[in-house]
Amino acid sequence: MGDSKNGSAYGQAASDTDFRKNYDLDEYAAKAKEREAREKEESKARWEAKVAGKKYHKPLTGDETFTTARRNVLDLSAQVGKTQLVPAGAGVGKRGRGAGFYCESCDLTFKDNISYVEHLNTFQHLINTGQTTEVKRATVEEVRERIDFYIRKKEELKKERVTTLDERLQLREEEREKELEERRKKRRDETEKKRVAKEEAEKIKTEYGDDSSDPLAMSATSAAGSLLRRQLKEMQKSKDLPGISCGLVSDSNFFEWEVMLMINDDCKYYGGGNFRAKLVFPETYPLMPPTLTFQTPIPFHPNIYENGKLCISILHPPEEDQYGYEQASERWSPVQTPETILLSTISLFHSPNDESPANVEAARLLREEREGKHKDFRRKCRKCVRESLGED
Repeated sequence: MGDSKNGSAYGQAASDTDFRKNYDLDEYAAKAKEREAREKEESKARWEAKVAGKKYHKPLTGDETFTTARRNVLDLSAQVGKTQLVPAGAGVGKRGRGAGFYCESCDLTFKDNISYVEHLNTFQHLINTGQTTEVKRATVEEVRERIDFYIRKKEELKKERVTTLDERLQLREEEREKELEERRKKRRDETEKKRVAKEEAEKIKTEYGDDSSDPLAMSATSAAGSLLRRQLKEMQKSKDLPGISCGLVSDSNFFEWEVMLMINDDCKYYGGGNFRAKLVFPETYPLMPPTLTFQTPIPFHPNIYENGKLCISILHPPEEDQYGYEQASERWSPVQTPETILLSTISLFHSPNDESPANVEAARLLREEREGKHKDFRRKCRKCVRESLGED
């Protein structure tokens, strides 16, 4: 028994209730208000769907995943012959747990297994289980891997069914024939490569003579060298490229070009300038882009680094931009040519791009001049033009 002086069995005054848990009334009031708002919004959406003659579906949250094949086994016969005790009023209609097949995700009970299975494939059930009802589109590689998997599986099953000695010998003969066919195919491919290389060498020999020590002919033996040689000749013969002059830095190397860009007088900032640049192609051209570097005097331009290297989308490698500034279609592709590169470069002189600049100071001065603050950008550009003409 407790001490009568303290008034309770806990040794404290009967009026002392500090031992009880305290609740933050404001916090729970806010939670109740949020719940009421959600329920009100859901009731409104249900009513609007009913008026429109449609079925209400729970809205997507953005955390759903693609719909995938069901991995778990539906054991519909597990409850056959068993008795279930269901409290009175546990399930009204389909809502709530009752006697039958119960879906815990949707809180629905179905009286027969057919209705239950049909429910598992409905939009309502997929949304409640965190799926978008959309199936991820398979790539070509995934389809090929799946086909190869089924072929291997079929062959393994065929091997397992083989029992007699004759069947085993026949299977071994088929495997041996496949190996021989793969070897023959490999030899044919190697022979074809040698034939193509020989024809290319004969073509070079016919054009440049029989001097195999000629470095120009050796440079042109590669596919990239042959392509660059042809593109250079086409550009030198073309009369539709005003303001562009190009040639080889060294007669023994088709992978380094010397370029002169003569800007028209109607260009706002760089009109009348003659800028020299070097265009260097990799051995993997045209799969990978070349680099274009301006020589001294280097133009003061937002898209040209201080070391003279040009920054333009079509000269960026054909891959996804890790910063998300450029789309894959804007970057380099094998359809680009030296002609399109130089035409794009001249266009860049007429329309400088101050977004994601290579020369931050030039981009800042260009933006300030466009805002009417000063004309420092124009003065620096005209100074570069005079230097390119040898006037400064």
